[in-house]
Amino acid sequence: MPRRVASPWASTRRMLCVLAVAFLATATAQAFLAASTTEWWPGVLAVTFTAAAGWCLATALTSADSR
Repeated sequence: MPRRVASPWASTRRMLCVLAVAFLATATAQAFLAASTTEWWPGVLAVTFTAAAGWCLATALTSADSR
């Protein structure tokens, strides 16, 4: 009898959560950089990384329900 292959969703969700944490850490660093300088682009990067982290978390949570 063949062995059942595990669903890839668990590893995909885990990777998306790891990416979300990495994006949030980078966004935090960019926010501190934006606060300490007069440049405008670190703020834009912080917002972009925060949005990417939100997308990763939302995808990880919705992929759990789609099984």
